[in-house]
Amino acid sequence: MGVSFGKWTKHKLMSKDERLSSYLPDTQYLTKSSLNIMLEKYNQIMVKPCFGFQGRGIIQLSSLSDEVFVLHIERSKTFINVKENIYDYLKENHFPRKRQRYIVQQFIPLATINNNPFDVRVMVQRKKDSLEWVVTGKLAKVAANNFVVTNVAKALLPVEVAIEKSLVNNEKIKDIVAELEEVSLLIAQQLTKSYTNKRVYGIDLGIDTEGKVWIIEANLRPAVSMFKLLNDGSYETIKSYKKG
Repeated sequence: MGVSFGKWTKHKLMSKDERLSSYLPDTQYLTKSSLNIMLEKYNQIMVKPCFGFQGRGIIQLSSLSDEVFVLHIERSKTFINVKENIYDYLKENHFPRKRQRYIVQQFIPLATINNNPFDVRVMVQRKKDSLEWVVTGKLAKVAANNFVVTNVAKALLPVEVAIEKSLVNNEKIKDIVAELEEVSLLIAQQLTKSYTNKRVYGIDLGIDTEGKVWIIEANLRPAVSMFKLLNDGSYETIKSYKKG
């Protein structure tokens, strides 16, 4: 039986590498208890389906006070007055498949461009019969207005341009970009111990308002068409690596 591709499994695999652990947001398997504990601890958390894709089903949950909480899903917001009711409300209204599993994570205050958060997709690939992982492309995805995830992208930008347009210290750009690539390569090396036949990963990383790098997701079947829009040659490189 193969290793699960779910977010919880990938988180546990990555956390085994000490070099990656400081980049991983605090993450728990979702239960009523873990939801309440994480909300108490962070005031703002993310609930994600283990087998979601394209940002579907991701919920941002924020504590406005001891008695008022807001769920932010895509563009819509819902207010709930009692913390103990949140899990049951989610189960009834936003967990469509009984067998679907979820994780709960601390919220990362992503750097923004004109108040829209962005994250970074880094493509890491290797050729057939090669053990060497290479960064073949990277870009920044800027979330659409009022969206909490970047899968509904308002813009796709070169990473350096995105950092320049944000409030992150521009003197750190080279260091941040180097760190994004280094972390992505480490993730590929670590996950391939379990996903032995994989030759491509689409690594989603966040940069917070202080310039710290965070791991958001390691995609095992990443879409690559978005790289066409950069016109920097990365799409052609990615395709050539896919061929082998």
